[in-house]
Amino acid sequence: MAWMPPLHLLLSPITADTGATIQQVQLKPLYYAAQKDALARAGDDEDDQFFELAKLATGLSEKELDQLKRPDYVSIAQYVHEMSTRPASFFRGERDESTLHEQVQLLLPLDAAGRTLAALPLEMPALRATKVMKKLATNKERAEFITAHCTGLMIPDLAGLTVPDWTELQERIDDFLNQPADFFRSATSK
Repeated sequence: MAWMPPLHLLLSPITADTGATIQQVQLKPLYYAAQKDALARAGDDEDDQFFELAKLATGLSEKELDQLKRPDYVSIAQYVHEMSTRPASFFRGERDESTLHEQVQLLLPLDAAGRTLAALPLEMPALRATKVMKKLATNKERAEFITAHCTGLMIPDLAGLTVPDWTELQERIDDFLNQPADFFRSATSK
C-alpha cells in the first residue's frame, strides 16, 4: 500500500475562506520543485520559509493559516520539518542500514518519461561525471546533475520527487561521492 500523509485533527477549528468550518487538515507531501519555489519566494527568513511550506503541506490559504492556534501550527511545522529533512525510509517506517542498493524505493510513485516508477535504479557515478558536476555553478545545479546521472532521470523529472525521496537520494549519492570502496564492501557483507 502506498504511503499516505497524516490527517491532522485541529485542536481549534478554523473558518475556511468559504465560511465553512475546518476541523481537520489532510497533510500533503512536499515535492522537490514546489519546495524549491516556495523557499525562493520566502527568502532567507526561517519563519517565512516555514509559512510558505505550511501552505504547500496543508493546501490552506494564507488567511486560513493565520487563524491556526499555535499548537496546531507547531504540529504542521513539525510535519514540514520532517518532510524537508528526513529520507523516504523514515516515512515508510524502515531503518535503512545499507548505503548500497541497486534500487531506491520511492515514498510516492514518480511519473517520468511516460512511466510511473515506484523505485529508481541507483548507480555510482563515474569520475568523469563528478568532473562535469564540479564545473557547474551552484550547489543546486551540481546536486541535480549528479542525481539525474546516478538515477538515469532527466533533470526536469526530478521536480516530481517528494522531498523525502530527494533527501534519501542525496544521502546515498553523498556516500558515493565521499566514502572509500571499503565502506561499501562492509555494507554489502552484513
